[in-house]
Amino acid sequence: MAGPVPPAEVECITLHGQRRRYPAHQVRFRPAVYGVAVEGGRVLLGRSAFTGRLDIPGGAVEPWESLEQALRREFREETGVEPEPLELFHFTENFFAFFDHPFHSLRFYFLVRVPAGATFTPQRSEVTEIRWVDLAAAPEEAFAPGDREILFKAVERAGRGS
Repeated sequence: MAGPVPPAEVECITLHGQRRRYPAHQVRFRPAVYGVAVEGGRVLLGRSAFTGRLDIPGGAVEPWESLEQALRREFREETGVEPEPLELFHFTENFFAFFDHPFHSLRFYFLVRVPAGATFTPQRSEVTEIRWVDLAAAPEEAFAPGDREILFKAVERAGRGS
């Protein structure tokens, strides 16, 4: 009995929210990890240099890295601060295109702690600013699709203690 036949094309969401189809043979796996710091009900976010939206610090896991190693590296690169990973609290899977490269994305979200009173330094090539954000005061369109719900989940989870 033959296995499933791969599709000829895969639909991906672009950085700007459009849907585009790519040949299935071009799609690559991209595990990624993100760190959500919560303080007083606010979350630490960066403003993406690519989209202008508020973004969760994090990014791709290199083939030789563990999730925790990648989390520490990506968070430190984007914020200038070393995070303390607390717990994996969420996972998503989707298909997206980043600068016309299609990916099957596996995203791991961790609660993290940052040093009290830390000074943040954004990675200018990717992040224009880093700041604490009150989710209730930020409009939904300020976030990438789905991120706001993940952030509310992080705030709720952090409120229960980790």
